[in-house]
Amino acid sequence: MAKKKSSGVNKSQAIRDYYAANPKAKPMEVAEAMKAQGIDVTAQFVSTVKSNSKKSKTTRGRKAVSKKAVKKATRRGPRTSAASEVSLDSLLNAKKLVEEMGGVEEARSALSVLEQLMD
Repeated sequence: MAKKKSSGVNKSQAIRDYYAANPKAKPMEVAEAMKAQGIDVTAQFVSTVKSNSKKSKTTRGRKAVSKKAVKKATRRGPRTSAASEVSLDSLLNAKKLVEEMGGVEEARSALSVLEQLMD
């Protein structure tokens, strides 16, 4: 697809600049002010630019992960088949533990602390 010829004015930047000077301005006011400057924009476009400029202040992309978290996430025991490792008795004991701890999340946090103590 062919590129549009640039009119020399970055409409989005002009809108952002106007909002920097007039933060309480409404989109319709901004569109009228841009028209007075010779920049043809709609109130909807102004709203879109304003919304996107707020998004750019937040972090984009993936969050940084510490090496410790990566190591913990990748640490696993030897692989064995699930059928030979988990018995009905083991599951019943795990269920009792979860009930005693007050829920699955509490049991997980307790097991995490236990794992750290055993290292």
